[in-house]
Amino acid sequence: MKKILILFLLLVPFVLDAYAHQPRMVTDLDSSNTNPILIEEPEVSKAYYGRLEYSPEFYAISSNKEVDMYLSLQVPDLPMQSTNITVDLIDKNGVFLAHLEGVGHKWTKFHEDFGNADYLAGPSVRTPIPAGIYTIKVSGDENAKYVLVTGFEERFPAQEFLNALVLVPKINIEFFGMNPIQAMANIFGFMIIGLAAAIGFTILFTVRRIKRKKL
Repeated sequence: MKKILILFLLLVPFVLDAYAHQPRMVTDLDSSNTNPILIEEPEVSKAYYGRLEYSPEFYAISSNKEVDMYLSLQVPDLPMQSTNITVDLIDKNGVFLAHLEGVGHKWTKFHEDFGNADYLAGPSVRTPIPAGIYTIKVSGDENAKYVLVTGFEERFPAQEFLNALVLVPKINIEFFGMNPIQAMANIFGFMIIGLAAAIGFTILFTVRRIKRKKL
């Protein structure tokens, strides 16, 4: 029991340091130009997992300071996955500040070790933006899955680790179409199993200790 808990505690800072993007699952969220998904702390690296349906999806940035803005487009490496996806960064006056175009871009394959999933890396852009309000518009083929990566700063506090612990297996199942066993075959799944085992052993040990005292 103690060995499992010690191993879990030792792995946590390693994962926090290596898993750069804070994951966000937005496939079930409806967004529009008047009701966008808010990107808090745009300088911090986040990965938004979404799916295009009948209309573009919108994100909003509201910052009171200049931001060294980074945008990157990725998609899951799956059969029939479209790369006809565009991302536009627009200021409050409707001026286009950045444009990512999936069509014609040379997408490159890569494997993300910590989630144990395959991606295609698309276009990216880095541009400073002054304090203000901005819109990010994602558009493309219907049912196209996409990952919108924002921000450069790698920050992964404890609450984000717990969030990733739950979200990564869910992303693997719902976004990549993995079965539950495949979805758990990664560092986050192993840590969930290890934590569950540690809790189970703790409960069992406590129950046995209580019974011994009664005897």
